[in-house]
Amino acid sequence: MKYSILLLVAVLGLVSCSQDDTSTPKTGSGDLQKVVFYHNSPNERHWVIENNLLTKIVLADESLAEEFIYDNQHRVIADKKYTNGTLSSTDVITYNPDNTIRSINDLPYFFDAETLTYTYTYGSDFTINCQVNSDKLVLLYTREGSNAGQYQMTYANGNLTSYVQENNGAPLAVKNFHFDAGFGTNPAYAAVLAVARVKSLTDPSFFIDGQASTNLANGFDKGTTEPYYYNYGTVPDIEGKLFQIGIEVLDGNNNNVGFYSFADYYYQ
Repeated sequence: MKYSILLLVAVLGLVSCSQDDTSTPKTGSGDLQKVVFYHNSPNERHWVIENNLLTKIVLADESLAEEFIYDNQHRVIADKKYTNGTLSSTDVITYNPDNTIRSINDLPYFFDAETLTYTYTYGSDFTINCQVNSDKLVLLYTREGSNAGQYQMTYANGNLTSYVQENNGAPLAVKNFHFDAGFGTNPAYAAVLAVARVKSLTDPSFFIDGQASTNLANGFDKGTTEPYYYNYGTVPDIEGKLFQIGIEVLDGNNNNVGFYSFADYYYQ
């Protein structure tokens, strides 16, 4: 993985990035408008937030990547995906009276309230079994047949502490999130919750950056797959209109080997 070392060297010096930093950063003032992830990288994404709901995901070139449509109960009823700015697919979601998902693209999902598990077995070339937590967020997702794969999530106190993506039992991606520094409430949690509930069934990779946690993580590791620790540093601006999180990459000897931008929170 390549890191953009020069992005945050100047600003990260303002706030300690050490793993024992217990400071609580100030969040921005006003309403959250936008979150820019991985600024100045090929993975740059802009999450547009309106009325405290995630409505669009936009690329660095300002082309639309994804759009979320809500009903009057703030439930996602359509997830529109774009390729090169052109609509390429749409997931249409319907709900049961208890707000659990009833169907996706007219395909029925059954929800077992006792085991908190969604199942889909309706005559396609795939089946889905998805256990969720009390917030209806994915815990264990298994898809068999076409595009087979598995995801396992672990939560503690509303925070995603472990994300594992597997294929045929082999791990493809691992992130273990740490919350011991007391960074405070995740400003985007409420805005992404409805989307995260749909993505639990359609695309659990949405959870890879931990944005469905109620609090902000202060770092993560990738288990045994990498020898590095990814330590978050926070940089609130003076006026409270921008709240930045950068990532300091530490090797096994706690040496700094790189920096890159993770998330910039913009407020009204």
